[in-house]
Amino acid sequence: MRPSIYVQTNKGQILIDASPDFRQQFLQFSNGNIPQAVLITHLHNDHIAGLGDFADLCFWRRHPACIFSPEEMIAGLRRKFAHLTPARGIDMLATKQTQLYDWLVSFHPVQHGANGYSYAIRFSNSKMVWAYMPDAFQVTEEQFDALRDLDLLIMGAAYWKENAEPRQRSIYDVQEALVIKQTLSVKRLILTHLSHDIDVPRYAAALQENVAFAFDGMEIPL
Repeated sequence: MRPSIYVQTNKGQILIDASPDFRQQFLQFSNGNIPQAVLITHLHNDHIAGLGDFADLCFWRRHPACIFSPEEMIAGLRRKFAHLTPARGIDMLATKQTQLYDWLVSFHPVQHGANGYSYAIRFSNSKMVWAYMPDAFQVTEEQFDALRDLDLLIMGAAYWKENAEPRQRSIYDVQEALVIKQTLSVKRLILTHLSHDIDVPRYAAALQENVAFAFDGMEIPL
């Protein structure tokens, strides 16, 4: 399924992106608790198309939630989902940094190759620092600064080795992701946003230590 992340804390839940598969993901993999906070990386359909189902869930369960993202993303969401209002249980807050439960959450712009740019989301507290960067390519050194020395990086890798011209690409491949892990001194790397090209049984054994492919329902202790 298209990737979303459900972050469970001692005080509440956080949803990162609302994929077109959100309804099935929530029914199959959640503990039934509706996230009070939703973080959006960017406005491509595979990351926001589930917001309608999420909003219906909030409305009928009388469980309000707030969507957080930088200002231009919130503006785009208001245009695309004009019906998502506090009256329907959904508020929206433009921000690049906020405290959510145990985590200081910050949004960091990264190049998305031929598809413009998106945001990596960084989580930090006194025990751990990790980040989610599903859609990125040709990220600059300055943009990478917020992603150095992470305990965990979850990032998109569409192909094992992509041969298309750089100007046509929008997401790193696995080989490039492995170099990024080493360059940024990331302790653990999980690869998501996988395409049909990645035969997991074939390639998983070739991954480095502390690198893995994501899968539906994967749980990661933080």
